[in-house]
Amino acid sequence: MLKQITLVVLALLGTTTIMASPALGEVFDNYDQKTISGVVYDTESGETLPGVSVSIKGTTTGTITDFDGSFQLQVEPGAVLVFSYVGYMKQEVPVGDQTSLTVNMETDVQSLEEVAIIGYGKVKRSNLTGSVSTVSSEVLEQTNKVDAVSSIQGQVAGVTVQRTDNKPGAGGFNIRVRGANTINTGAGNGGYSPGQNPLFVVDGIFVDDISFLNPADIERMDVLKDAASAAIYGSRGTNGVVIIQTKKGKEGKVTVRYNNYIGFKEIYNLPPVFNGQTYIPFLRDVVVGNQFASNQDGNFSQYSAEAVNINDYLSEEERENIANGVSTDWVDLITRNGFQQNHTLDISGGNDKTVYAAGLGYTEDQGTIYGEDFNRYTLKGNIQSDLTDWLTFGYDNYVTLATTNEGSLEAFRSAYRLKPIGRAYDDNGDLLFLPTQKETQVSNPIFDTQNWKLENKYINFIGNISLSVKPVEGLSITTKFAPNVKYTRIGEYRGLLTKSTIGNQSNTRAEVNNFLDYSYTWDNIVDYSLDINKDNSLAATLVYSRFLQDNESYRIQVRNFTSDNFLFYNLGAGSNVNSYGSGFSRQTLESYTARLNYNLMDRYILTLTGRYDGASVLSDDNKWAFFPSASFAYRVIREDFMRNQKVFSDLKLRLSYGQTGNNGIGGGLNPLGTLSLLESSYTNIGDASVPTLYVNGLANQDLSWERTSEVNFGLDFGFLNNRLTGSVDIYNRDIKDIIFYRPLPNVTGFGGTFDNIGESRNQGIEVGLNAKIFDGEDFKWSTNLNFASNRNEIVNLYGNSDEIIFGAQGGTFIHRVGEPTGSLYGFKFDGIWQLDEAAEAATYGQKPGQVRVVDVNGDGQITEQGDRVILGNPLPKWTGGFTSTMNYKNFDFSFFVYTSQGVTISSNFHNARAFSYDGEPARLWNGYDTNYWTPTNPTNNWFQPGNGGPYQGAIKNMDVSFVKVGFMTLGYALPQETIRKFGIQKLRLYTTVQNPFTFSEYDGWDPENAGRNTYGASFMARTYMAGINFTF
Repeated sequence: MLKQITLVVLALLGTTTIMASPALGEVFDNYDQKTISGVVYDTESGETLPGVSVSIKGTTTGTITDFDGSFQLQVEPGAVLVFSYVGYMKQEVPVGDQTSLTVNMETDVQSLEEVAIIGYGKVKRSNLTGSVSTVSSEVLEQTNKVDAVSSIQGQVAGVTVQRTDNKPGAGGFNIRVRGANTINTGAGNGGYSPGQNPLFVVDGIFVDDISFLNPADIERMDVLKDAASAAIYGSRGTNGVVIIQTKKGKEGKVTVRYNNYIGFKEIYNLPPVFNGQTYIPFLRDVVVGNQFASNQDGNFSQYSAEAVNINDYLSEEERENIANGVSTDWVDLITRNGFQQNHTLDISGGNDKTVYAAGLGYTEDQGTIYGEDFNRYTLKGNIQSDLTDWLTFGYDNYVTLATTNEGSLEAFRSAYRLKPIGRAYDDNGDLLFLPTQKETQVSNPIFDTQNWKLENKYINFIGNISLSVKPVEGLSITTKFAPNVKYTRIGEYRGLLTKSTIGNQSNTRAEVNNFLDYSYTWDNIVDYSLDINKDNSLAATLVYSRFLQDNESYRIQVRNFTSDNFLFYNLGAGSNVNSYGSGFSRQTLESYTARLNYNLMDRYILTLTGRYDGASVLSDDNKWAFFPSASFAYRVIREDFMRNQKVFSDLKLRLSYGQTGNNGIGGGLNPLGTLSLLESSYTNIGDASVPTLYVNGLANQDLSWERTSEVNFGLDFGFLNNRLTGSVDIYNRDIKDIIFYRPLPNVTGFGGTFDNIGESRNQGIEVGLNAKIFDGEDFKWSTNLNFASNRNEIVNLYGNSDEIIFGAQGGTFIHRVGEPTGSLYGFKFDGIWQLDEAAEAATYGQKPGQVRVVDVNGDGQITEQGDRVILGNPLPKWTGGFTSTMNYKNFDFSFFVYTSQGVTISSNFHNARAFSYDGEPARLWNGYDTNYWTPTNPTNNWFQPGNGGPYQGAIKNMDVSFVKVGFMTLGYALPQETIRKFGIQKLRLYTTVQNPFTFSEYDGWDPENAGRNTYGASFMARTYMAGINFTF
C-alpha cells in the first residue's frame, strides 16, 4: 500500500513517471492467451534475481520478477519474452508450447566495467586517455553533507575545496582544480577569486554553482582535470570541469528509496576571551600598554599594573557589576546547538523501453548563532523512452526552493568585543541595549539576533529535454535544450535596536534586492561509432552549441521606519528612499566542437578534440578562438609480453596536450567590459541639480582570450589482481595573455581597465591509491589515499614592471615574476621589542612591547619600499585525503581525514576587525586571552595590549595548515533474510560524527577560512547525526 501511495503522490507532483508505468501497456484481446510462469537465476551464483524486467517483444506489456525471482505473464501463441536486468546480458526466449520457464542470466562484464563521464559522452575507464577522477554515490552517501561541493572535499587529488564561511546550508565555497589558473585580485579571499571555479555540468546543463542540489540525489561526480579532457568545453573548461549526474531510472521493478538523517551541531574550537574575573588584570595591562605607547622619555620602569587605579577606567555601573561578581559569556548567549535534518524520497524503475525516476527532498540546517538557518526543498523527475527503434525521448528537471537566514552581521563580532563585566538584562529582566560604557558603541548582541534580519530566498529550475534519432547502425543525432532559471530575493532589515542603528530611528533600514537569472544551452550532437574490424574501432562526435545568459537586477533601500514589524516586506512604511537601481546584462557563446577517438587492438588509444568558441564579451576582432587537444593511452597490460608476468594486473601510460581559454567573465569582466558605456548622474551647478551623462570606464577593444596550454603525463596501475590500484599524474600548465584589471594613473580619470597582462605556470603531481586490504567473506577493509602538490609562479608581466602590488580583503598581495600568484606581501614578524632593547627600538620609532619586524635592507629604518617581503601564499603547497572503510558481516565503519599544508594568510580573527589592542579603544573592549607581552612576561608570542605599534599587522600573518577528520560513521544493515519477508530490499541504520577533530597550530576560529572576513560567519561545529537508508 505504501508503494502505491508513493507512486500516486509523485505522479501528482508533475513528474514524468506515468509514461513509464508498465501498467499502461497495450490492451489486447485475451482470446487464445495462456499463462507463462518461471524463475530467473544468476548463472554464476545460482541465486534467484528479483526485479528482472520481463516483457513481450514488440509490445510494452510486461512484468518484473518478485523477491524469489519468479514471474507470471499472459502471452499469445508465438510470443518471445525479453529478459533484461542492469549488469546482465539481455536474453530473448521464445515461449513456444512451454508453460514454465527457467532462465539463467549471465553477467555483462562489459557493462559492469567502470566508466568515466566525459564531455558529451562516456568511456570505459580502461580506455580513458585524459586525467579524470570520479566520486561515486557511495562516497557521497558516506559524507552526509548538506551541500554538494563539500562532499568532494579531500576526495580528489588536485582538487582543493575551501569553505569561505561556516554558515548553515550550502554556505560559500571556492574550488581550485590544479592550483590558481589566472591572476586577479581575489587573493584576499584565501587565495581564491572569481573566475577560477571549475565549470559545473549537471545532467548536461551548465550552472555556476551546485548549492541547489541535494547531495542525496547525485549518482556520481566526474572531475575533468587536464586541459585535454576539458578542451571539449573550450573556454568554459579552462578551470577544469565537474560533471554531475543525478540518479536516473533503471530497468527493473519499481523501487522506492527513503534516506534520512537527523542530528545537531555543537560549537567547538572557540578562541578564549576574558571572563569577569580575569578581565580586570587584563584591563590593568591595557592601561600600562597605553602608557608605554605614549611615553616620550624612554623611562618605562615608572609604569606597573599594580599602580593602575582601575576605577578610573570603569563606569559606575561596571564597578557595581564587578562588586556583584557579574561575568557574562556573550558568545554563549547568542549561540546554540543547531538542529539538522535531511529527508529524501525517490522512486525509479522501467523496462527495456522506458526508464524513469522522480524524487522529493527536504533539508533543514540551523546555524550555531541564533537567527541563522537554512531550508531547502527539492523536486526532481527524469525519463528516457525509446519511442521507436530509432527515436529516443529524454526529459530531466530539477526544482529547488531554498531560504537562508544569515542573521546579523554584527552579533558575532560584538559578542567577542563586549566586556564580560556588563549585564545582558536589567533588574526587571529586560535586555540592556548598551551593557557597558556607551562610548564603546557595542550593543547587546542579543538585540542583533532578534532585530537584524538578512534573508536570501531563491527558486531554481533546471531542465533538459532531448530527442535522439538513430537513422543507421552506429549513428545517432541528438538535440538537447537545457534552460536554467533562477529568481533570487534578498531582503535585509536593520531594526531600531541593533549595532548598526544604535537606537536612532532615522538609521533603521530595509533593503530588497531582486535578481532574475536566465540561461539556456542548446546542444546538437552527432555521434558515430564504427568497428572496422576486431582490432580497429572509431568513434566521432560533432557538436554545435549555443549558450545565452541574461541577468536582471533591481534594488531599493529605504530608511526611517516607525515600527520594526514591517521588516522588508512593506517598504512604503519607511519615509526616506535612500537609494535604488537596476541592471541588465547579456552574454552569448557559440561553439563548434569535434572529437575523434581511435582504438587499435584495445591497446593503443588516441583522442583528438577541437573546439571553436565565439564569445560576445570580446570585441569582434578577438571574439573567436580555437582550442585543440590530443591525448594518447598505451595499455601496456594488453601486450603479449605482459601475459605471463605476475606483478601487474593493470598498467597503462597516458600522455595528453590540450588548450583551453578564458574570456574573463568570472574575474570581473562584465558582458560589456570591452566597451565604454554612458551612465547617468546629477551634477550640482549653482542651486540646480542637472542630469549628467558620463563615461563609466575605459574600453579596451584589444582585450583577447586568456589561453591555457597543458601537458599531462599519467600512469595507471594495478597489482595483486587489482587489490591495489592507483594513478600518478604529472602536469605542466602554461597560462598566457592573462586577463587582469590593470590600475591606471589617477590623471586618466579612470581607476583601471581590463587588459592582457602576463603569463603564469602551474606544475604539479597527483597520486591516487586504492587498496583492498582484506577481502574475506565476513570481513572487508578498503582504503583510498590521495595526494597532490602544486607549484605556481608568474613567468612574465607585460610592460615595464615585474610586479603588481594590490590590496584586497585579508591584506596586501603581490604578483611578482618568479613567485606564486597572489602571494601575501608585507613586513616579516621578528618578535616583540623587549625592555633591554628600548634604545634600539627607539631608532625605529618604536617602544618595548610592540611588534618588531625585520629590517630587510639594513638601512636602520622600516619602509614599504625596502623592507616588505613575500610571506607565503594563501594556496596550499600540498593537500591530501584518506578514507578507510571496514565491513564485518552486516556492520560497517568508515572514517575520512583530509589535510591542507603550507598555507599562509593574514588572520581576520586576529586583526583589528576582531580586536583592537592598540591605543585607547583597547580599554573599552574585551580581549583575546593569550600569552601576551608585559614588563614581567617578556614573551615573543603576542604584543602588549594597547601597545601594538605601527607594525602589529605582521604578527597576524600565520601558517594555517591543518588536518581535519571529516567524518566517522558506524552502520548496521539488517539481514536480507529478515527484511525480505516484509518486501524490503535494504534497511541500514547508521550514526555519524562530522568534523569531530581539527588539528592545527592556528588558534582562531577555523583555519580553513582564516583569511576570510569573519563578520557574521558561524563558528566551527561538530555534528552528531543518526540516519536510515530504506529501499523497498
